Amino acid sequence: MILIPFILLLACSQPGSSDLEQAKLLMHGDSLTSADTVLALKHFRSAAQKGNAEAQYHLGTYYQYGIGVEKDATRALDWYKRAAKGGDPKAQNKMGMIYYSGSGTDQDYAKALTWFTRSAKRGDDQSQYMLGIMYSRGRGMEPDTAKAIHWLEKSVTNGHPYPQYLLGKLLYETAETPEQREAGYQWVKSAADQGMGHAKELLRTMDN
Repeated sequence: MILIPFILLLACSQPGSSDLEQAKLLMHGDSLTSADTVLALKHFRSAAQKGNAEAQYHLGTYYQYGIGVEKDATRALDWYKRAAKGGDPKAQNKMGMIYYSGSGTDQDYAKALTWFTRSAKRGDDQSQYMLGIMYSRGRGMEPDTAKAIHWLEKSVTNGHPYPQYLLGKLLYETAETPEQREAGYQWVKSAADQGMGHAKELLRTMDN
């Protein structure tokens, strides 16, 4: 009974938490509050300047996509980096994608791997999927199927077909038992049932 108020107090004590909650409300609006991009941006900026990592991530997206401000890739990267260093998993994923693709900076698979790993360990399924891709394809390192399967098995819980397809393909190709082969087949089938073209093609090959 004492623990619940303590947890609520702890959540509210995070830097810029009240500004963050107000910004998120204004970002989309609800039955009582109209969406207001300009005011939301003001509250995100206030929370971000106070050190709130989640607000810093949102502010980065505002600058990246030009929401209420002029697009500014340099400022976007700066806020994403602050948020990532502050522990926000979405920002860590974003940093991973930036270094993986070389968008706005030099491509660096080692840095991408570092940020994806930090984000994946915090439960971000997109980063878990990207680690599956990097380890399976040997992006910046020797391919490691076991590590690829490890992260893909975590990523498939989101129900998306892409990690299901890649996991199924790897399990099927490396299967040492009929059970492993069947597990791979079922993941590919699940992705195919969701309409993924590559999965449908592979499934036809498996069935022949």
